[in-house]
Amino acid sequence: MRKLLAALLLLTAVTLHAHYYVVCVGISDYPGYENDLRVSANDAMVIQKIYSANGHADVRCLTDKDATVANVKRAMNETFSKAKKGDVVLLFFSGHGDPRGIGFRCYDELLHYHDVTMALMSSKAKTKVVLADACLAGNMRTSGVEEDAVGKKAKDVMFFLSSRSGENSMESRYANSIFTIYLERGLRGGADVNRDRALTAKELYDFVHNGVIEMSHGRQHPVMWGNFDKDMVLIKW
Repeated sequence: MRKLLAALLLLTAVTLHAHYYVVCVGISDYPGYENDLRVSANDAMVIQKIYSANGHADVRCLTDKDATVANVKRAMNETFSKAKKGDVVLLFFSGHGDPRGIGFRCYDELLHYHDVTMALMSSKAKTKVVLADACLAGNMRTSGVEEDAVGKKAKDVMFFLSSRSGENSMESRYANSIFTIYLERGLRGGADVNRDRALTAKELYDFVHNGVIEMSHGRQHPVMWGNFDKDMVLIKW
């Protein structure tokens, strides 16, 4: 009985003291002019503010010229390595996707999906999340990531991608892209349908998916995939 009580107390302590280790990346100002975006840097800063306001987060945010591949890799490795088993690690990326389906376009060059999965798997955290707001983001599903160190071999790894493999991720007339608009609303509590202050993967998916389809008039369809429990908690308030 004492051992059971001790185990329950330990589980409660882990749950109450779970921390979020977050890296946000957003590139609006790419070298030159032809590849510039309007709101991607703002997208990253919005997600940074949400987790920073939570009070249980270690957040790094890299935008525009600071979002080089080397800096992003360093930020992921340094931030995610701090996490313990009961914590959550999360990468948010907003910027250009790659038509070949092999990575995200950072300020200077391509951040390969393989590097993202390796950074995730190096962490001790049980729960690992990638939120990607990029054109053709759905290519990540068919890029070989599932055969990599994450997709089929690890549990509690969630990818929430802003669009299908053949779709663009749309900006809006507001300060953020359509996908990030609904991410922000959802993470701030709009998706918490049962009002228990613990936002699950399913709650976030339903809220964001439906909102993006409506706002884009059916031209953009977010996709969520990976080996995880639909009731996996992404943020608590």
